[in-house]
Amino acid sequence: MSNEHTTHEPNLIGRRQALCTFAGIATAIAGVGILGIGTAHAGQAPEQAIAKGETVTAEQAVAASERLGEAEREAAMVAALIPADLDMGKWTLERVHGTKLGAIAVVMRTHSGEAFQLDILARDPGVSGVGESEHFSVFVANNGDGSHSTDELQARGAKVLAHHLSRTERSGAPLPQLLTFRQRAAQHPLGQYGVLG
Repeated sequence: MSNEHTTHEPNLIGRRQALCTFAGIATAIAGVGILGIGTAHAGQAPEQAIAKGETVTAEQAVAASERLGEAEREAAMVAALIPADLDMGKWTLERVHGTKLGAIAVVMRTHSGEAFQLDILARDPGVSGVGESEHFSVFVANNGDGSHSTDELQARGAKVLAHHLSRTERSGAPLPQLLTFRQRAAQHPLGQYGVLG
């Protein structure tokens, strides 16, 4: 009887290990199926392979989902900071772009219909924007070098937007990590910052 018990115990442990292994494989396959992963080509980014329905390794799938998760969190923070339905008074909020080259580009219109771009960057005591909040500076993106005066209506729109940013900051909402004006210039000296046509 004791011999029989000793022989069956290792098989029982083996079955448990096998079940755990199969469960792990099934979970991984289900995750891959949900992400729509198929066969990746060498040198291709995991996100591109996922979008095309190609196969990637488990490590690539995890890395891609983490990056996707990070991008989604960043987009949610931008949307919370500047809601699409934000009341801007005399100005119309046309479009809020996602974080690019360390800044958030916002397209607004004056009451006369003129479109203009504002760039939101991290606040830098050395370089002030037209509008300021505790954490951010709002710049009018007019491709100038500081030698031309900023359009008054656009500057006032930047100040109104900065006021709304301050309200969001006080709410305690998580804030996107942006570059300062000088950091962006240093890290992306040839960057295409403009979003207007």
